[in-house]
Amino acid sequence: MKRYFHTLAFTIAAALMAVLPAACTEDESEIGLNLVDPMTVYDGKIDTLYADWAYGERDDSLRTSGYSYCAIGNYRDAVFGAVTSTLYTQVALPAASNSINFAPGSGIVIDSVVLYFVRDALYPDSTRDYRFHFEVRTLAEPVLADTVYYGFDSIAVDMTRKAFFDDVVTVRSSDTLIRLRLDDDFRDVIGISAEAADFAEAVKGLRIRILDDADQGVVSVDMSAMNTRLSAYYHFGDIDTAESEYQFDIGNVAAHFMHYGHDYSGTEFGGRDSVGAMDRMCLEPLGGYNVWVSFDSAVKRFHREHPEAAIHHAEMLLPVAATNNDGATRPDRIMAFVKDTGNVERYINDIIDAYMYAGFDGQYYSDKNAYRLRVTQHLQGMLRADGDKGTMLVLNSRRNSAARTILNGPNSDKPLKIVFVYSE
Repeated sequence: MKRYFHTLAFTIAAALMAVLPAACTEDESEIGLNLVDPMTVYDGKIDTLYADWAYGERDDSLRTSGYSYCAIGNYRDAVFGAVTSTLYTQVALPAASNSINFAPGSGIVIDSVVLYFVRDALYPDSTRDYRFHFEVRTLAEPVLADTVYYGFDSIAVDMTRKAFFDDVVTVRSSDTLIRLRLDDDFRDVIGISAEAADFAEAVKGLRIRILDDADQGVVSVDMSAMNTRLSAYYHFGDIDTAESEYQFDIGNVAAHFMHYGHDYSGTEFGGRDSVGAMDRMCLEPLGGYNVWVSFDSAVKRFHREHPEAAIHHAEMLLPVAATNNDGATRPDRIMAFVKDTGNVERYINDIIDAYMYAGFDGQYYSDKNAYRLRVTQHLQGMLRADGDKGTMLVLNSRRNSAARTILNGPNSDKPLKIVFVYSE
């Protein structure tokens, strides 16, 4: 029989005040009793709702331009198949520069050009070293600052030019900076005199990717960091001067975006736009799959029996499936969205009102082997509407991390559920 809820009544009385602290603590029970003001006396009850259905939906229209973090690399596993993430970026003058003159005759001699990335994270194992085969090529068309780019977008490279970097680099778990020294011919690309807009148009931009003939893995980089840059080291002609550095922007000011490629051959997904998720719910980043869940029947049944119920605390518990890849880095947080009256996806109210997600949670708890989402206002809203049109679960870092997870579906032995405290 379909499980909808299990009820356990309790009363917060004056005797309980003696054992409860006067302020909230960081240690919370499964139903978040410490979030209840101990000075408030009411006839509280605990209840549980179980989901009716769940399905996975392809996240194939994910915007990737305008974000501070990005991912470069490739990875394959038996569940999700293969994924690649490629970075496209402008090479722009720094914000304080309106023009540049590195052209022949300027007296400036460029000695070398180095591409730097501030490393953020490594996947699948953040504690190991990787041998990544980086390739850097110039683009045939510029990356446009006034254009919105999505994960399916890409720009052709200029095949009349050779790759300006094509080599294996060891990225250690202790490294904070990745350094790629570009071929000397790249000096001709930036050795021009131009205004800022004309420079971006002339240089076009770069495609940076990791080829799959060395270690597989994905590195996340911080594009907004000061040390993520393209540096030209130069001196003045025959004058015996110290070498100077000119820092071009490839992140903060420069337009950039990511392209995601997926190969689902031999997997249950098969490139379909949606898949069933009743037994297990697969959350995949980098333009992979999100999951929609609904508690519609349980919400309607509870609302019929408790039409005046006030929700004091509610949390959605998402147990991690036994088939999950426990050796890999877990996603940092799971977020929840709904669709508004205009069919536009937005955060649930608990996230909107919980500044910086502090009150929403969404993180993994090893003691429960589950992710926990606080959904108090979201559940109250569903009861007010007498139904659940669906909640979309997404990975918080789905644009810049390859970390994925598999959760128990509604039909599993330990299914997802909403546990809540209410009174009426």
